[in-house]
Amino acid sequence: MIDGKPLKIQYQSLSELVTENLMDFIMDDKIHMGEKLNTEELAQRLGVSRMPVRDAIKSLEKIGLVVSTPYVGAHVVSLDEKDVREIYIGRKALEPVIAYWACENMTEQELAEVEEIHRKLSEVCEDEPLSAKRIFLYNKEFHFAIYRVSQFKRITDMIEGLWNNLAFCKLIYSQNYADNRESARLMLQEHESYLEALREKNSQLLHDMLEESLKRNCEVIPKKVIKMLENRNK
Repeated sequence: MIDGKPLKIQYQSLSELVTENLMDFIMDDKIHMGEKLNTEELAQRLGVSRMPVRDAIKSLEKIGLVVSTPYVGAHVVSLDEKDVREIYIGRKALEPVIAYWACENMTEQELAEVEEIHRKLSEVCEDEPLSAKRIFLYNKEFHFAIYRVSQFKRITDMIEGLWNNLAFCKLIYSQNYADNRESARLMLQEHESYLEALREKNSQLLHDMLEESLKRNCEVIPKKVIKMLENRNK
């Protein structure tokens, strides 16, 4: 049971369902940034045993939503505006370069896979109501389907680490797309421009577009995200 509603099992493991519901709790402001996660309390709240909750917490650690400290326990990641800006500076340094080499290496089949992810994201952006969680997950899948083609695994892992560090704020910021269909449309439009560069094998164009986008985000998103979090906590 989740807040009085039964868990629905639809070709997912129990730990996957618990993970999704913990992400929902974060978006619904039922779990706050920096909050300690009590396995037993969450298990009771969800109506499950402690094992799937432990597994879910480990999954949330992998995507950067939770941090575990020995002898202390797990808590939701806590970031301030400086942290978010620093992460975007790192992304701006790495992602345009890795996208350049991905464009150089991409096969027709790999391009088709990226296009299919974009198609699914486009469908998600037509949902009523929009799901911030699904937008967050498909957006990340879209970007890393491109970056992994670069064949620079170490750098791609570094980028994924930065994304994971930012995951809490990215998840919350995705609510902006869910609340504003125009924002979702602009995101899809930006993705289309990346796809067009990939189709044309224009590596420099893809590099420049990502660099400009991340430069803009570095200036705008840290303040927006922190303001959103402050408003949620009032």
